[in-house]
Amino acid sequence: MGELKEIWHLSSRSSYGRTSEQIFTTKVLLNHLSIPWQDRMYTGFDILESSGALRKHWLRRFVAGFIDIAIIFTPIWVVLSQIEVGNRTIIAGIGAGVVWLLYATICEGRYGRTLGKLLVRQKVVSRQGRRSYRQTFIRSIPKLFWFIFLPFDVAVGLATEGDPRKRWSDTVANTLVIAYYPPVPKAEKAPRPQPRMREDLESEN
Repeated sequence: MGELKEIWHLSSRSSYGRTSEQIFTTKVLLNHLSIPWQDRMYTGFDILESSGALRKHWLRRFVAGFIDIAIIFTPIWVVLSQIEVGNRTIIAGIGAGVVWLLYATICEGRYGRTLGKLLVRQKVVSRQGRRSYRQTFIRSIPKLFWFIFLPFDVAVGLATEGDPRKRWSDTVANTLVIAYYPPVPKAEKAPRPQPRMREDLESEN
């Protein structure tokens, strides 16, 4: 574990038209260190200890999830508080899970991101071919019971070998969450001032 190096490669351009890619590959590390195959067992938790980029990645995902569930849960709770119902917390939690499942499936399937992911600049992509609603539905199933299954989904994903950015449901859906910086169009250059003709200057005088 002491030889485990951080191999997140961050590439970015200037602040105008900025793009960012985070690429993780285990083969580079293993071939470089010449580690025997039977010893090549690194989980996301192992890499999390040495990679600041990976910790930042997961922190941003937690922030995105908190934003999404706050947007969904708050109005449901406000509505239920106006109605005399028992087990209000459980009903609100399950109701928020159903809405979050549909919301994430549609938004991630169509745009690749929810409002939370948009704010933290992350995007869901398919690891093979074009992203589909089926994939985003599969990866969003743990959000149905988000207070139980979602933390478990994250823990299992980090506890298994492979790309440490994946939840377990990402493995099943063959998806991945990446950093995404939309290209910023360059500002149009202001026209250069043209020299004034001698006739114009004489007419002003």
